[in-house]
Amino acid sequence: MTSESVAPGQVPFDLDAEQSVLGAVLRDPRCITDVAAIVRPEDFYAPRNRSIFEMMLRVDDRQPGGCDPVSIAQEEDRAGKGSELGGKAYLLEMMHAHPSGAYLEYHLKILRDLSLKRQLLETSDEIRRLVHSGEAESVEELIEKAESDVYRVGDRLVGKELVEIRQLIDDRLDDILDPKGGPGGLKTHYLELDERHGFRPGDLIVLAARPGMGKTALALNILERVAIQEQKAVLMFSLEMPDYQLLLRLLSCHAGIRHDNLRRGLKSAHDREALTLSATAFQKSRIYIDDSSQPSLAQIRAKARRLARDGNLDLIIVDYLQLLSTKAESRQQEISIISRTFKSIARDLKVPVLALSQLNRAAEKRDPPRPLLSDLRESGAIEQDADMVMMLYRPEYYTHAEEDSGLAEVSIAKNRHGSTTRFNLRWDGDFMRFENYTTADVIDPSVDFSLPSTPVFDD
Repeated sequence: MTSESVAPGQVPFDLDAEQSVLGAVLRDPRCITDVAAIVRPEDFYAPRNRSIFEMMLRVDDRQPGGCDPVSIAQEEDRAGKGSELGGKAYLLEMMHAHPSGAYLEYHLKILRDLSLKRQLLETSDEIRRLVHSGEAESVEELIEKAESDVYRVGDRLVGKELVEIRQLIDDRLDDILDPKGGPGGLKTHYLELDERHGFRPGDLIVLAARPGMGKTALALNILERVAIQEQKAVLMFSLEMPDYQLLLRLLSCHAGIRHDNLRRGLKSAHDREALTLSATAFQKSRIYIDDSSQPSLAQIRAKARRLARDGNLDLIIVDYLQLLSTKAESRQQEISIISRTFKSIARDLKVPVLALSQLNRAAEKRDPPRPLLSDLRESGAIEQDADMVMMLYRPEYYTHAEEDSGLAEVSIAKNRHGSTTRFNLRWDGDFMRFENYTTADVIDPSVDFSLPSTPVFDD
């Protein structure tokens, strides 16, 4: 029976969805963290599926990531329930019947929603019984009990309890007085960015630019500075570039070796020594790269949560938003779901998420072609969900003028924590590196970031 149609008098459940979720955990035991965050044992309608999930939670509590078929079968035998629950044969059957975990997030939602429907039916039955039994002394008492029971079911969707401000101050005052990473949060060592803004835990930061501006290079520079200089853990999802190419860029930038020379092979002893020193620095760092070309949002969340659970996550970088996909009625709605998911990941894991984004061609039609918020491609939801939107622009790409050589502008076009502004960086194309500008930033007062931000959809 599925969630789409439930005949009167029938209990809503979906055994296929239950088996798919359990099979996903058996295939990849590490995903049980994400499963347990959404469903509970009582959400499983079939008693044996419920018992198996309870055993999975116990096994994972003793040995994180240990929910393989052999371990769960042994747990069943220890409890004397091997025959009752189907033993190893049933576990393997669930694994093979549902070979892909691509729809895990969707199946988890089915399980939770069907469980809530069953709880509502049980609650309505109890209300009906109270009405007919006359146990309630008054109609007011009956209504109060009915409301309480229905709201208790709905609390599952709310997710988090209300917090009294007194408790919030007790918990957070020390962090406010002495913030992590300095006044602006996580340090990037780009002075203007750290002084005025910074990367705060829970923030979604969008770095947007037209192709060729160097947004991947800037993201990698930030990764290097956070991981090497700050010794923080960084997770990067690279949907556009394989891990080997990322490694070449990181080494070229850090060692000060021209990227094209590194690709052709090093001949000088100086370059080889510099490369060896850089490689050693990266080997000591906590950088994690996932270059899957089409990861699902559930997979991204699971991998990030796994690192966070082990204490190895301070920053997430995604390159780039428009290469992701999920189920939706339109591309605009799809991008909206994706941006909301990354904001949710940032808040849940309490780390900043730096998401790269393409801009549409509207900027090319302006003179100068400096980007605006309205240029965010495919969805205004990116602007809405982001805590900060940084827009990268290199005038020399368009003007080829000598006075613009090496100049890069970073516009803070949206900032939930402060003012919008613009500052300069120095671009070195030979090493694909952005550095702090050597002279005082020149901020153009004529740039109006308050312009209407209706997105322009341009193919």
